Amino acid sequence: MKKRYGLLILAGFLAAAAGFIPLCALEVRESGETGRVVFLKRVAPGDTFTLSFIHSVEKSEVTDYFRIDDNNRIILYQTDFSSLNTGLPAVASGEEVFRRTDRGFRLSNINRAFPEILLRVHEDYGGTLSAGGRVVSLPALAGNGLLRISTRRVFAWELLPWALRV
Repeated sequence: MKKRYGLLILAGFLAAAAGFIPLCALEVRESGETGRVVFLKRVAPGDTFTLSFIHSVEKSEVTDYFRIDDNNRIILYQTDFSSLNTGLPAVASGEEVFRRTDRGFRLSNINRAFPEILLRVHEDYGGTLSAGGRVVSLPALAGNGLLRISTRRVFAWELLPWALRV
């Protein structure tokens, strides 16, 4: 009986200690006064996510593709869009590849690092984040306004409430 209790105590201690393991997370935070976190998901090098929205001037869909690199930075590696006008890419530079697709245009092999992404969202322009098979409406998370998307170190216990959300 004492051995069983000892194993239960040890298991509890190990579970509690595991909560203090540092991990990397993708964080979406309101950029207002409170800076409230509205989305938090564990990420690791090689993980990808997309941001899709309707371009505010061109009124055409844009999808940006990102990956997490070995230093947990956000790297833009591709952009798909259906228009070649104001505020959208029209040429490639360096190693980038610009081509026409069946849905419009694609700029790939971009490799631009972002310490954070500031994204103004509004229900009129949609705005979704797709990560790990989950698609989230950004205006539904935080309303209309400016969001700050970044990676940061978190402890495992910080991710638990977010992992339980459906």
